[in-house]
Amino acid sequence: MDFRQRLEQSRPGLTKDELSNEPEDDFRSEYYAIDNIRSHPACLDFRMKEGSRRALPYSYFTEINFDNETGIEIFTTTKRIKIVGRNLSKLFDYLVTYRVRYIQANIGNDQKEEGLFVKEILFEELNF
Repeated sequence: MDFRQRLEQSRPGLTKDELSNEPEDDFRSEYYAIDNIRSHPACLDFRMKEGSRRALPYSYFTEINFDNETGIEIFTTTKRIKIVGRNLSKLFDYLVTYRVRYIQANIGNDQKEEGLFVKEILFEELNF
């Protein structure tokens, strides 16, 4: 039995599609991007509206929460990151599987009143 077969046997809840590195459906949004290959990016790149960027390793995340009214909260050991906007549930679904490469805050190009929209990304240092 080769390594791949042992891996598939040890993960009975996963299908062969979930274990493959084959490209997925092409999904695009101007507010976030996902890898179209079933792999996990090492970091999440936060892109602010003024052009600054900040990346944090997914391995630092301790909790990810979603509330339809308040948005997405990501907790690390030292930070609380708040993503504010509308229709963020699909973004949350990709975040919890560590598939999002970057999240772009609004840069003044939202002409719609529906669909996913990232208004702002806020960082707060946690003091214990």
